[in-house]
Amino acid sequence: MAPWRSLPEELSPPARRLVTGLRELKDRTGMSLAALERRTRYSRSSWERYLNGKKLPPREAVAELAALAGEDGERLWALHRLAAGDWLRAPPPSASLPTAPGRDEADGAAPADGPAPTGGAARQGGAARQGGRGPGAWARRRAPYLVSLLILASTAVTVAATWDRGGTSHRERPDDFAFEPGTTYDCPVERKGASLTAGYSDTRRTYLHQLVISWDVVEAQCLLEYHGYPVAEVDGAYDAMTERAVKRFQEDRGGLVVDGIIGEHTWEVLRR
Repeated sequence: MAPWRSLPEELSPPARRLVTGLRELKDRTGMSLAALERRTRYSRSSWERYLNGKKLPPREAVAELAALAGEDGERLWALHRLAAGDWLRAPPPSASLPTAPGRDEADGAAPADGPAPTGGAARQGGAARQGGRGPGAWARRRAPYLVSLLILASTAVTVAATWDRGGTSHRERPDDFAFEPGTTYDCPVERKGASLTAGYSDTRRTYLHQLVISWDVVEAQCLLEYHGYPVAEVDGAYDAMTERAVKRFQEDRGGLVVDGIIGEHTWEVLRR
């Protein structure tokens, strides 16, 4: 099977995770794009766009591919919701500002090589620019957008400062997990009785595998780190690095199936 091409750099982290998950499902089916066209409601060209990060796939397409791979589509839908709200990385604020205020396309300015207005027409044009198309008017039109941008930036800084690794006690976490790209968590692993815990989840049976996103994953990642099997980031997303850490742990702890999946038996050994 030919190697996958690199994903577009401008894809957001949730979108990149979603497309990577879809590629893994497609590889598992062993089907070509033409075969996917025959077995689903989507064309070959559509699948090419979905699997190369050119377009957000419909939720139905995700479900159909998951079914062909023998997977439950639920595990991808959380990523789909995140990717749908943030498919591309946000451009820097300066990218949206015109290089010459008052001369953007909406102003209908005359081309440089056109005739210059004279007499009354020139005075009338000057008055129009002063009344609604000068630098002051440009600032007034964009003020609401600039204020919104500042509010969003302030909120992002506050969230990052609050949830940064080591910056917040795990006991202050909300009940419902919401994946935030770039957010990581501290791992205050301690022993309570005969069991280890990081304080994020007390599960011993929850089934975890790639693309699951939850507090249970944060707990598992902390326990892996504690036992000396580092993951890329303790962020609650069961990614390829977490799976590799689980496989190494399972290999070294004899008696466990080496499949990169955390089930009841792997939980039992992680909590020792």
